[in-house]
Amino acid sequence: MYLAEQFYKKILKKEPPYYARYSFLTILWKPIRKYLNVVIIPNIPFSNLRVTSYRLIGFNIGKNVFIGMKCYLDDVAIDKMTIEDNVTISYGCYFACHGKGQEHTTLHIQKGVYIGMRSNILSTKNGIVIGEDSIIGASSLVNRSIPSRAVAVGVPVHFTKREENSE
Repeated sequence: MYLAEQFYKKILKKEPPYYARYSFLTILWKPIRKYLNVVIIPNIPFSNLRVTSYRLIGFNIGKNVFIGMKCYLDDVAIDKMTIEDNVTISYGCYFACHGKGQEHTTLHIQKGVYIGMRSNILSTKNGIVIGEDSIIGASSLVNRSIPSRAVAVGVPVHFTKREENSE
């Protein structure tokens, strides 16, 4: 937004913040997207409609994904969050891709992951990857990457490799 940039440079004599460069449509869209993401979508009672709504506002979500009601997907940097195919995110989970003094970082949930009810996934300065076919226990605090086929539980999370059934 050229006008806001000039206001900061000429009148305030400061370097304009990143949001001064947003287009007018972006400035209008961000609060609408926030309202949809925080108030409307988490309360939709139909899973397929809920996931489709998340996709419509810009989230990168794969096929056959379940996202439970009352979840919060961080919408500050939608492009930094990826949810692959066959993921189950249970009810009331929270995802954050940024924090105080931290840039927007990536959060990547790979195929086949199960995230238990009321879990919190907080991305770190290097981002977080939750490996394929991992299980995150209910009410866990994930603050580091989880390897593939791990079971992760606790606050903060600790994990073990899953045992393969030998038949």
